[in-house]
Amino acid sequence: MYTPRQIIRIIRVLRLLAVVQAYHHYTMMQMNHKLLKSDNSWEDAEKLSDLMNIFFPHTEHSPTDFLHNKDEVTDEILNYYDDLKMWTKLAEKVGISEKTLTAFCKNVDNFDSIIHLKALGHIYYPGWIMAFFLYLNNNITKKELQNTFVEFNMFSGKPKPANFAKFRKIILQIENKIAEITIKQYIRKSTIK
Repeated sequence: MYTPRQIIRIIRVLRLLAVVQAYHHYTMMQMNHKLLKSDNSWEDAEKLSDLMNIFFPHTEHSPTDFLHNKDEVTDEILNYYDDLKMWTKLAEKVGISEKTLTAFCKNVDNFDSIIHLKALGHIYYPGWIMAFFLYLNNNITKKELQNTFVEFNMFSGKPKPANFAKFRKIILQIENKIAEITIKQYIRKSTIK
């Protein structure tokens, strides 16, 4: 049986999980949408492949890695949209409306309000928060939780321990931004009446 404090922590983690998962799927949907509008020439793919091989020598890239099929990209967009809607429904169950979540995603994407979430956080944070949720529910040990908090060096590809203090700071920024958006929406709604 959970104590009231444990229940509050679990709900807080679920809220964060829903927000970062929704933002991840929103971001991936937007990136694929931009990809759909871009040219898809062999010459551009060769240039990008050469550039990636210079910057990331630990991996081998070929031009075919950077060519895309527009039908497959469209399918990816639809899949990300479905996942976004699924996480939006979970967010509503823990007190974050779809309107608030959508405003949050657009705010981070357009105004860089939480730059680390936009840059890399949406890749790492869903897994880290899920691990924390599993830990709170006694599904994994503290050691397993700590082993989850790794980032990969962009140039060498090797894992390194994540900066937990930075992660905690970003989590607080996410919660504050959600609260700020919720308050603004409430004020707008109450002044319209």
